[in-house]
Amino acid sequence: MKLSGTITKVSGPLVVANGLADANVSDVVRVGEQRLIGEILNMTGDSASIQVYEETSGLG
Repeated sequence: MKLSGTITKVSGPLVVANGLADANVSDVVRVGEQRLIGEILNMTGDSASIQVYEETSGLG
């Protein structure tokens, strides 16, 4: 399944993105134009907290 959201916050390896209502905790995701690998740690409504496993500079 392909979902698309909007990055709203980047703080080190933690990224928050909105518009991901159909995503689930523990989903492996690709983040940003660089398609960095991350994992959803928490969902609140359509907002996902994502742990990114690569360098996040340039995101946001």
